Amino acid sequence: MQKYGLVESIKSYISISAEPPTFIQGALPQILEKTTNGFFSNTIDILKEAVDVFYTKLEEIPCLTCPQKPEGAMSCMVKLNLSLLEDIHDDMDFCIKLAKEESVIVLPGAAVGLKNWLRITFAVDPAALEDGLESNCNSSAFSCNLWT
Repeated sequence: MQKYGLVESIKSYISISAEPPTFIQGALPQILEKTTNGFFSNTIDILKEAVDVFYTKLEEIPCLTCPQKPEGAMSCMVKLNLSLLEDIHDDMDFCIKLAKEESVIVLPGAAVGLKNWLRITFAVDPAALEDGLESNCNSSAFSCNLWT
């Protein structure tokens, strides 16, 4: 693929549009057909582990509430309890501080009509997710002692 510049073509297309390239959509049935079941099983196992890490660590953070453990998703809407945070006025303020201090981007709920909620994606390596959840609580976005 690299020999023919396919990878660079995909990268340049993605930088122009958020839509998947048409040629990828056309190739997808054959790619899926030739992919082993082991790959899919491994991917599902990693995602299950990531959601378990995410949900377990989230339960340890008093100012964040997840109403239901995600099933079949790679992100979750989480309620932000502002009364437990110092110098945080709303979900936008929280997200901005987290981005500036920790380079972590989460979607403020206000963007989807849910004030003081956050959309957190956990589609990363479970070990990195666990480390990230623990280390990000040192940010002033979390300006109270959150870990129980």
